[in-house]
Amino acid sequence: MIEEALSKKDLIELFQSVGVKPGMILAVHTALSKFGYVIGGAETFNDALIELLGYNGTLIMPMQCGSHNEPSYFRYPPMERELYAKYRENLPSFDSLNSETEMMSKVVDNLRRRSKAVISYHPNLAFVAYGKYARMLCGHHELNFGLSDTSPLGRLYELRAYCLLAGVSYDNMTALHLSEYRSLIRPIILQGSKLDGSWQKYYDLDLNSDDGFNAIGKRLEMKDLVKKISLKKGDMRLLRIDLAVDEGLRYFEERLRHYQL
Repeated sequence: MIEEALSKKDLIELFQSVGVKPGMILAVHTALSKFGYVIGGAETFNDALIELLGYNGTLIMPMQCGSHNEPSYFRYPPMERELYAKYRENLPSFDSLNSETEMMSKVVDNLRRRSKAVISYHPNLAFVAYGKYARMLCGHHELNFGLSDTSPLGRLYELRAYCLLAGVSYDNMTALHLSEYRSLIRPIILQGSKLDGSWQKYYDLDLNSDDGFNAIGKRLEMKDLVKKISLKKGDMRLLRIDLAVDEGLRYFEERLRHYQL
């Protein structure tokens, strides 16, 4: 039984209560189910954010097409070694509109279908943006080290953008991967994907959001750098990306010093 339903107006009021304002550059991660029943679902969610951010604002989300990945790194489930060559040969080339955004929400798929959306060209770590600075954020995305300072994350840091964790925890915060790159805590790996009809190899780091991201989030909350409100089935948090990345860098550098003792 649906006993409560959220409209676009209701969502705008929720976003305002956590601190979202017109003109913001806002990176969003969401689990729409944590809001309860939303009339119009993902479409209404994005409409509310776009309306609130206004003409001078920009909405951006990571797409993360997980199947466009080196098959030897598959874990859930892993792939038999004998299938690697078949996979590389038969995987469709990356398509910014049609490649599967595995484990990402319907909200991301809704945003990338909008005619004015700009999608960065990376087979595994693409971003989709909508608004004033969409082309600045997503117009260039290098293949190697796809979440480093040369990626849209680097530009989000420079522009002092905000991150909205709408029903998800800090281990969903893609921007914190920038702390991993800057700290050099992770080893370099050889990745691969299908681009323009051929399998291409590229370098990346062995990133791990399960290792430290929630601890970084707790530090940020202790320093009062996070605005948090309750949702129907969870929490929503707003924080500055540059401050979060800086805190993450301090965290990982402390870890590295411990390893070197």
